Amino acid sequence: MEHDALTFTNVSSGYKHRKVLENVSFTVKEGEFVSLIGPNGCGKSTLLKTASSLLKPLSGKVELFGRDVMQIKPGVRASLLGVVPQKIETPMAFTVSEIVMNGRISLSGRWGTFSDRDHDVIERCMIYTDVSSLRDRYFTELSGGEQQRVALAMVLAQEPRMIMLDESISHLDINHRQEVLQILMNLNREKQMTIVLVSHDLTLSAGISDRFLLMESGSLVKAGTPAEVLDPELLARVYHCELHVQQDPYTGFIQVSGALDTLRRRKRLGRSVHVIAGGGSGIELYRRLLIDGFEVTTGVLNRLDSDAEAARALNIPAVLEQPFSPVGHEAFESALRMIDTCNCLVVSQVPFGSGNLINLKLAEKAIERGKTVYLSAGIEERDYTAGKAAHALFLELLGKGAKRWENIHDLMAMLHADAEQSV
Repeated sequence: MEHDALTFTNVSSGYKHRKVLENVSFTVKEGEFVSLIGPNGCGKSTLLKTASSLLKPLSGKVELFGRDVMQIKPGVRASLLGVVPQKIETPMAFTVSEIVMNGRISLSGRWGTFSDRDHDVIERCMIYTDVSSLRDRYFTELSGGEQQRVALAMVLAQEPRMIMLDESISHLDINHRQEVLQILMNLNREKQMTIVLVSHDLTLSAGISDRFLLMESGSLVKAGTPAEVLDPELLARVYHCELHVQQDPYTGFIQVSGALDTLRRRKRLGRSVHVIAGGGSGIELYRRLLIDGFEVTTGVLNRLDSDAEAARALNIPAVLEQPFSPVGHEAFESALRMIDTCNCLVVSQVPFGSGNLINLKLAEKAIERGKTVYLSAGIEERDYTAGKAAHALFLELLGKGAKRWENIHDLMAMLHADAEQSV
């Protein structure tokens, strides 16, 4: 009969000044092999720290094998859950064997003495992870990959019912990565040990995992089998890039790859995009447009604005106005001449006030000149003009054929689709 190994119920968690996890709920069954996936910064490491009680939930409840994790004594918790972190920090000069022994301390005798069985377990774990030959070397002298194998040996020495690994195989060379994964799979299948692996290798994880937990911005987006979670549209939205998902006809395994052929084509776009930005709203747009092979211009921006500084650093031609000054006629006309040479115009998530409302007039002029205009949604929340003039003009532009975009991934897809149609 299956039991719950780990349960999150409406858990929010984070740090002193920053909440990371928001209302996360899921269950990992005993004996499952689960991969926790998602882009950097989405909260995977915070989830592991919360599961192991290193972080106390701000709200909600975390249960480990049916018990509130915050109520479990450390020695008992060590027998239930072992966590292999991304990196072990040790200020002291411990040898490899001493590090591995640390995983056994909570199970040792009253005076910290080890039995013959304890020594056998420690030795077996070092052999499994191929670190026995390093036993007398200092941990700090080892390479990143060697340190990760020692960390795994230390956690295995705990003999926990469940192991969580925080990107702990990313530093390993291909040989040891395969070996460590084989160890984990053997523990999972032969001893029914529950495994939760944080991974960026979606193809590898699909071949070894029972289920995926996909995270985005501190929330659990989807939980399910690899086939259920590895949906191209869902992955594109979460990872903000185009990914191909296909099933290997021989092995049946799911493979995830970047759209390399598409990327090669994008280097020869020959398309120019003018960006209306300001206040930092253009930086990510500039980056994505340049990476995807577009030529970029921007303005009108005030000098010293963060977008103006970014444009200068990226060698993007920009029309600039004096700091803290409204957009004047001369700058407006310069931007209009710049727009005449571009293929389309994008309005970023820039706030509008009386000083830069005229930039939306540039979008209107672009439409009159036959250019495609892309408007960022949600302008009503960024409209600080009298009488909500920016929102009113936004609606007029939509009526004249402007296109609305919700996020950068959708915008890039629209730009590329329109570029292909124009060829």
